[in-house]
Amino acid sequence: MQNISNSTQKILATTAQINEMLEYYEGYLTYNTNNYMIARVKMATVTITIYRTNVVLFQGIDATKEYNFWAKRFNLEIIENTSSDIIDYNTLNAIGSDEVGTGDYFGPIVVCATFTTKETASKLRQLGVKDSKLLTDSQIIALSMQITKIIPYSIIILDPYKFNSLSPKHDNLNFVKAYLHNKAINSILKKLEDVKYDAILIDEFTPKDKYLDYLKNSQNVVTNITTIPHGENASLGIAAASILARVAFIRELRRLSHEYDIELLKGAGREVDRTAISFVKSFGFEGLKKVAKLKFANTERVKEYFEANPNQLRKSE
Repeated sequence: MQNISNSTQKILATTAQINEMLEYYEGYLTYNTNNYMIARVKMATVTITIYRTNVVLFQGIDATKEYNFWAKRFNLEIIENTSSDIIDYNTLNAIGSDEVGTGDYFGPIVVCATFTTKETASKLRQLGVKDSKLLTDSQIIALSMQITKIIPYSIIILDPYKFNSLSPKHDNLNFVKAYLHNKAINSILKKLEDVKYDAILIDEFTPKDKYLDYLKNSQNVVTNITTIPHGENASLGIAAASILARVAFIRELRRLSHEYDIELLKGAGREVDRTAISFVKSFGFEGLKKVAKLKFANTERVKEYFEANPNQLRKSE
């Protein structure tokens, strides 16, 4: 399935680039391993060590692949991987699953699972299907209309109010993602009935063993899954799932914006904070529960604003 020989690659990163990597690998990080390191990323097929000298070392089976991912982002030299011992997931009959909304303060978390064959994957490629993060909203919406004519899919939506109602035991984002992925995969398996598949592929947000550990007390857990780092680049089925999930997210965000007559922004930056403050002024924190994921750090910043400006908070609050 993977390149069978280990390799080592390294880059000299800027502080901003290291911060970007630390944010990207947040769920895999181990800090303060020794005095020479900032952090270490331990994944199934690659270990990444980030040194205080700003050297980033990639080691393992997928070292070159992971290096190239960042080399493209940072405009560094791409290293050709000459191995022929890597599966082309687009030649398989495969279920592909991806999620969106976990980096957005407003709106739901959406997971989509798709099913592709070699033939339908080829059609998706011809359409220009790729990672939804590389496409505009208008491109995503146009593509989704074509995708739904080509492949079966299942979409699961967890709205903000339900997310905020989860117990502290279950509101961990990785648990929520694992639960929703499993639910979407079960849903598409029911649609496929007796159709044979070669693999179930999930865009990796946590190693497989941790994914299954999150689901240890859940029912109907599908265990024969493969988690793929940067899955949208490796599997057109996952890329299509990311597009369909993003469209469902956009539509729900627009519905909420229309319902409250205020434009709810994507992301979780300072502009989102300002929108949340405006929202609370009109609808209070009780209203915020229905449109935003309150566990995000944005909520604390909004609360700090109203602590400093209590006269701007609705009297009912």
